[in-house]
Amino acid sequence: MLRDLHVRNLAVLAEASVAFAEGFNVLSGETGAGKSMVVDALGLLAGGRADSSLIRTGADRLSVTGVFEPTGSAWREVLAESGIEADADEVVVRREISHQDRNRIFVNDQPVTQKLLADLGPFLMTLHGQREELGLMQPELQRQWLDHSGGDAAISLLQAVEQAYLAYREARSRLDRVSGDDRARLERIELLRFQIRDIDAVGLVPGEEEELRTERDQLRHAEAILGGLGEAESCLSEDEAAALAQVEGARHGLEGIRRWIPAATEWLEELEEARIRLQDVADSVSRQLSIVELDPGRLDTVEERLVRLERLFHRFGETSQEVLDQRDRAFEELSSLEVDAEGREGLQREVEKCLSRYRERALELTSERRRWADELAARVQSELADLALGKARFSTRLETSRRDGSVLAIEGKPVDFGPHGVDQVVFEFAANPGEDPRPLSKVASGGELARVYLGLQLAVRGAGKAAEASMVFDEVDAGIGGREAAAVGRKLRRLARGGQILAVTHLPQVAACAHHHFKIEKSIEGGRTFVAVEALDKDRQVEEVARMLAGDEITKASLSHAGELISAGAAD
Repeated sequence: MLRDLHVRNLAVLAEASVAFAEGFNVLSGETGAGKSMVVDALGLLAGGRADSSLIRTGADRLSVTGVFEPTGSAWREVLAESGIEADADEVVVRREISHQDRNRIFVNDQPVTQKLLADLGPFLMTLHGQREELGLMQPELQRQWLDHSGGDAAISLLQAVEQAYLAYREARSRLDRVSGDDRARLERIELLRFQIRDIDAVGLVPGEEEELRTERDQLRHAEAILGGLGEAESCLSEDEAAALAQVEGARHGLEGIRRWIPAATEWLEELEEARIRLQDVADSVSRQLSIVELDPGRLDTVEERLVRLERLFHRFGETSQEVLDQRDRAFEELSSLEVDAEGREGLQREVEKCLSRYRERALELTSERRRWADELAARVQSELADLALGKARFSTRLETSRRDGSVLAIEGKPVDFGPHGVDQVVFEFAANPGEDPRPLSKVASGGELARVYLGLQLAVRGAGKAAEASMVFDEVDAGIGGREAAAVGRKLRRLARGGQILAVTHLPQVAACAHHHFKIEKSIEGGRTFVAVEALDKDRQVEEVARMLAGDEITKASLSHAGELISAGAAD
């Protein structure tokens, strides 16, 4: 959920702070009032292109800040991979753009790259309204939507296919390593044996390099250490004016006056604590002093050992543990390469067995996908009927991609395959009767795409199953009105249950369904244009919906009609 949005110096939007909430949030305003500025601000937070031309005239830079409360845990993993703490349940994204074309991005006050924002963005917010932003165009995303519509059954089937694929790839990899050019294989075997012998000859102990480096530093500076310890010992306990002797003298003085000065008893207790701590330090210093010695021979031994370790680190890893891990990997590879002809035949049989198991699982998934495709198309078609697309047709087609040389054949054709099966999913759409359905990405307009996306969301998720990220719809109601507009509003309100939707609209039927309504107004002050964003209470919401119905002249009739629309929109 997007909780707060702060914008400064974005075109005519000089400064605005908006607190959004859960549910259906509507933004409305007169044509040209600046609604697009809010969408542009959200686009920047979602990873959109930064352009210095967006900076308000006379300003040095623009800034946009969003405070998000994401769901799930995947967003934490994205941040953790970049070393960004995510202790709280919120993420603060800030973008700053200057005239010097400096585009700075911060997440939780840490500077980050555009790539990180692109990776994080889908867990925070999705924008819908322009073709490239809808998340419907790529075949892989269409496959994910179809599989998501299959529910829990799809999850288990997909896991089975992925596991079968990984088992095949592992068996294939082992076979490839022991097959091919015998000369190259023998050379690799000899190299691995040489590496293992070199590592074993040193007799590595995990973590020993740090202990040796510490000991080396101590041996190199033994004289300075002995001098410092001796001086500390003298000051603490050996000299006549040593700290412990001074404390003892103070204690003796206070013992003599404690019967007349009540506070002296408390002072004596504190002095005793200080004496105990000083004695502990003095004992530790004395013990360390007895251990430290000047030993050039030991220093030479430590230096020689570190030189041997550094040679290994240069070749195999930065630490002793990394070197030992490399030794384990080399041994594992060596074991697989030292397979004889009979062993290779056994691996070949295992590869064929794994491929057969994968084929069986993949075809089972294909069969289920065909069923899910029919069910999804019917549900989407039903939703589109209420979105002024009642005569349109939506369908889902499965196909395979030919790949010459593939070891997997379906119906006699070598096909591409992977961890998600052998299918390519294509959403098809025909906006008007008599037209043949074609891939959605080639025939749908921007407004149609937005409504198809809305229908798809409702068909897959249904009411009460909120999206993981906030959804922003920019005039999804373009080109419709009347009952269809009211239906769009009700569907957006239904889809927003348990989650958050932000929608820019010019239709009163849609605005009337909002849980929260914001008005965007433009004004001119001192020859400069300003845009303000205001959260409306119930009375102001009625006035705004009445304005959207009747224009600038608001009448009792339009107010009454607006109230009826809002009451009807809230009846969910």
